[in-house]
Amino acid sequence: MTKPIIWLIDTSILCNILDLPGFNQDRTEILGEFENRISSGDLFFLPFVVFIETGNHIAQLSGNYKYEFAQKFVHLVKQALNSEAPFKPLRFPEKDELLRIIDEFPEFAGKGIGFGDFSIIEDWKDQTSKFMAYSVRIWSLDSGLQGYES
Repeated sequence: MTKPIIWLIDTSILCNILDLPGFNQDRTEILGEFENRISSGDLFFLPFVVFIETGNHIAQLSGNYKYEFAQKFVHLVKQALNSEAPFKPLRFPEKDELLRIIDEFPEFAGKGIGFGDFSIIEDWKDQTSKFMAYSVRIWSLDSGLQGYES
């Protein structure tokens, strides 16, 4: 019997779901996978850093796209916060938690892994220990975040 799956959604996936211009090159494939995973009963979590990174990408769009996609983003975040979306947001880490993990960051930075991806990996570790009855995975187009599976 296989374990149910929890996916931590990376910025690359959320940008495709939102259809952000310049960040949506895999949209058709991502939406197809998303629908299949929803149908399979998989669960989806959005790390807090993904909200930050996606918001930054939106602010860098040109012209009227900024406002249009910011509204779309706000709607999606509100749906997630109100349990109306297929994913749930993860909270930002508390001070003690950051103090516990921050010393590991230089090792990751030395491998070219930025703080955003580092924090997603830490979220993965945390969710893996909380949900042992599940297979916890990171869903990302970024090769540095692929292969994380409990």
